[in-house]
Amino acid sequence: MKIINEKVDVLVAGGGTAGHVAAIQAGRARVKTAVIEAGTMLGGTMTSGGVYMPNHYYSPQGPVVLGIAWELYKTSMEIEGLPIPDYRKRRPVENPGYYSYINVPLYSAVAEAAAVKAGVNIHYHEFIGEVKPDGNVWEITSFGRGIKRITRAKEIIDCTGDCDVLRALGLGVLRAKERQPGAYQYKIEGIDYEQIWDEEVQIMYKEAMDKGTIKKGDYAYLDSLPFKYYLNHGGHNGTHVYDADTSTADGQTRVNIEGRERMLRMYKFVRTSIPGCERSVLKYMASHGLARETYRTKGEYIITKQDFLNAVNFEDKICNAFNYIDMHNEKTGCDVYFHESREMVPVVPFRALIPKGSSRITVAGRIVSADRVSLAGIRAQCTCMAMGQAMGAAAALAIKKGVPSREIDAKDIVALTVEHGACPIK
Repeated sequence: MKIINEKVDVLVAGGGTAGHVAAIQAGRARVKTAVIEAGTMLGGTMTSGGVYMPNHYYSPQGPVVLGIAWELYKTSMEIEGLPIPDYRKRRPVENPGYYSYINVPLYSAVAEAAAVKAGVNIHYHEFIGEVKPDGNVWEITSFGRGIKRITRAKEIIDCTGDCDVLRALGLGVLRAKERQPGAYQYKIEGIDYEQIWDEEVQIMYKEAMDKGTIKKGDYAYLDSLPFKYYLNHGGHNGTHVYDADTSTADGQTRVNIEGRERMLRMYKFVRTSIPGCERSVLKYMASHGLARETYRTKGEYIITKQDFLNAVNFEDKICNAFNYIDMHNEKTGCDVYFHESREMVPVVPFRALIPKGSSRITVAGRIVSADRVSLAGIRAQCTCMAMGQAMGAAAALAIKKGVPSREIDAKDIVALTVEHGACPIK
């Protein structure tokens, strides 16, 4: 096995939804940055995970998350020759947010090019095995095929989605006995919707459930949304994997296998049983299944449901967190909670991204320090990207000032992200 030694200022663990933006921001702030990513591309859930609809850049009142996240989205749209949506023309009747759709190959390539241009060292197919402090420097050991990499970094940003670094260090984490179901993403195309009768397919769905042809969770929303919803979306984001735990290799393997079993069962049912679906094609499947929550950070502050619903204006806010609460579950499929006013925009406090009792390490993404209910709103993809940009800025400022990231003023973090296009926070 080849042993490689590397020295950087900032090590981003995980190049997913939060991590790729964190790495780009740190690199653009001219500090030496590396990202270790277990997968094959940047973007995580929104690219290799198949949830290719980042939400929400805009609220009905205007932009909520812009910055590097919006820049990458716009660039990928421009390459594809598509117009940039004018969200001011939308009518938010059903939903106070606006989903945007990305072309996965284009977005992942655009994100990678931006990271390389920012000077980020990208290490794909590597898993972090050990993290330990050595004075004011971290020593991170990662493994890939034929490689053992020892990275020395002054700051770490844990963007793994499962608190991999925090758990390796023995720092406090939160984990609920009951967790939101995970998901497996795929796409069925070629459905002839002219032949689809809403009430008929609902009866067919219930009959198939009663007979055991399909199983609970194969259609995530059970009876809360009609089965036509599944067909309208070609199955995309429509399948649950219960008790999904991607925090270990065995857990990820189990989610992958079960997710594909559910996908195949549903495709067989749709194609052979529903008029208008005879020529349908299983066009796409994600490379891996997803968890909506596993471990969360036990931070210097834990965001509560009431904090989120009341849109508490934290003094140390570092980004907006616009979204409704989207709590997936096994009983109804999904429960949704909206704010009292669509003008209310929650924010994320810096303290919730600092592991309790730690120094020179922050987190970003769905492992933010929050209770389960508030997490169901904060975990929205654009919010995760905004957290990533803020922590990339915090780490860069810490390097330049020669202090731990936890000592950086939140207002300075916001100022740097705004320099790089992020939304000012009211």
